[in-house]
Amino acid sequence: MTRCLNPIQSRPHHTWLGRLGINFGLRSGAIFLALLGLLEGCAAVTGEATSAPNAADSNEAAIANPFQSIALGPSPAEALVNASRLMQARARRLVVPTDPVAVDLYTLDDRCENYRREPVLVPRPQSMETTVDLILAEQVIPELTLSGYRTRFDPETKIVTIDLRVARTSRRVLQSLSVCEQKALLGSLRETLINQPDWKIEAVTFTNRGNVLVL
Repeated sequence: MTRCLNPIQSRPHHTWLGRLGINFGLRSGAIFLALLGLLEGCAAVTGEATSAPNAADSNEAAIANPFQSIALGPSPAEALVNASRLMQARARRLVVPTDPVAVDLYTLDDRCENYRREPVLVPRPQSMETTVDLILAEQVIPELTLSGYRTRFDPETKIVTIDLRVARTSRRVLQSLSVCEQKALLGSLRETLINQPDWKIEAVTFTNRGNVLVL
């Protein structure tokens, strides 16, 4: 039996019991507090802390669900598909078309601050459409799936309208884009099209299946 090292247990048992019998009527409150302290002292010595079961339960919960803190992130399968798609899109830049023309792609940096310029070669007859396609193909936004797009250029107003088509199965809509996601998707398109001197584009507008896109 483990003995607790406190002043109460250091006394002989018969003396302690004798005093308990004599003073029971007068010092019952003090004896009750002493017994309560004795029980707490023994529990501390033997390591029976009340917080131990809670800590064990927390550890078991963490082991059972180690990804709880990132539950809102993309699944491993989705991340793999996005990475493969991005590699294929960037590989298209290495293909030299038959009748090439140089354009500059503007894409947002990782800090969501500035646009990086990169020259690429695209086919001359569909230079604008191919450029838009390259920008859209490299924008990987979690849970947002585009089924297609259309571009329309008005030579009189010099305005390009890009109609984005969100897939029916997409778990997000364009209105849910964060500020950085808007800059990455829409801002990259706008910067790229306006900064091509040969195209003489003054503005870029966006629609969602024919409706004006309001963010």
